[in-house]
Amino acid sequence: MRYYLLFASIALGTYAAAALATSLAVVRSSPYLRRRIGVRSAAERARILATARLLPIAVGTLATLVLSSVFLRYEPRDTVEVPGLLLVAFALFGIVLFGAAAGRLVTSWRASVACTRLLQQCGRPWSRPDGQRIVLIDSTYPVAAVTGLFRTRLLISARIVRECTPRELEAVIRHEAAHVHRRDNLVRAAMRCLPDPLLLLKAGRGLQADWAAAAEEAADDEAAGPRVEARTELAAALVRVARMAQGAPPQWMPGLAFYEGTNLENRVRRLLRAGTSATATSAMQIVLSASALATGALLFAGNVSLELHNLMELAVRYLP
Repeated sequence: MRYYLLFASIALGTYAAAALATSLAVVRSSPYLRRRIGVRSAAERARILATARLLPIAVGTLATLVLSSVFLRYEPRDTVEVPGLLLVAFALFGIVLFGAAAGRLVTSWRASVACTRLLQQCGRPWSRPDGQRIVLIDSTYPVAAVTGLFRTRLLISARIVRECTPRELEAVIRHEAAHVHRRDNLVRAAMRCLPDPLLLLKAGRGLQADWAAAAEEAADDEAAGPRVEARTELAAALVRVARMAQGAPPQWMPGLAFYEGTNLENRVRRLLRAGTSATATSAMQIVLSASALATGALLFAGNVSLELHNLMELAVRYLP
């Protein structure tokens, strides 16, 4: 196998093997993880679940960067080697992962284009004193959501503006602004559009659903704070918007909406109890940051890199 084809096989195979092994570890530990984080605040749970959900992608990327840099540094350009079936199988699995991610990316892009066109044709900008970018749209279904990843805009149905009280409407807007502040749209896009074996597993999809629920609760907490009055207003807005929702949500509606048809009772009950706020950074984020620093050190450690290259050569030659 020629140099660049061997390089592609090693890069894809490394990513697939590392991401798959990490995914299986996350799946195995997910029941324990759910028990441990059950008593934490919604913001902490969202951070920990997002870290666990994206951990296979991070580990696969770090492993690929390390071995790819070692290969480029030490492998002769005139190499001709025949990899084993195991490496070829992992490389093919990597192609499947990246192909599936590309398909999801195209689907998300089309939905985003449809939403953008709808806003251009039917949306009406709503100027607010606080500078919040809001677009009003006539929709039977009560839509309140954030669209965009970096240049975000709040999309809200004119029906919500008409039928909610001024304080309830402000609570809805603060909730969506909390999603923007927390970068929830960016996290959701990473979960959906990056190559990830966890998305193929039921437990992985369950982790993503748990994160979405925790992210909504965290946005509720940030929007309402600990004040009983503010939390009651947001709970009332949730109930009012849920009563407006008849039928299925429109296909163009962004994924993280104020009310998407699930988890209503739990969110209302939480809001009517005393609020909590997040504090500490999750242990998983600390471990992930330490892993990134260790990887950077490995990239510049000549002796370690050479040993990794020797192990890579043995793997290519002798693995089945």
